[in-house]
Amino acid sequence: MNHRLRQERTAFLLFLGAVFISLMSALPVVTASLGAARYVAAPQAAQQLTFEQLDRNRDGYVDRNEAEAQPGLNAVFDNADRHADGRLDKVEYAKALAMIGPN
Repeated sequence: MNHRLRQERTAFLLFLGAVFISLMSALPVVTASLGAARYVAAPQAAQQLTFEQLDRNRDGYVDRNEAEAQPGLNAVFDNADRHADGRLDKVEYAKALAMIGPN
């Protein structure tokens, strides 16, 4: 094989090796910063329960006792209760969640 071609091939392979090593050495730093950002970026928000999760007695309504499980629902319960019967159906519950705001 030509001596000049062998030198060029060796230089090219060394270049590729250097690029590979530099990328692999930076990988732990990039991975660590992405992982930390994933856990720090999202603060713990209160979980919105579904209507079925709140309706513990399965009567098709959420009363005041059942509403205590959802944070903020008691504060808007009277405004969302359009029938003024002391309980919320699915439509009224959706209205109440909209009044509470996004979590």
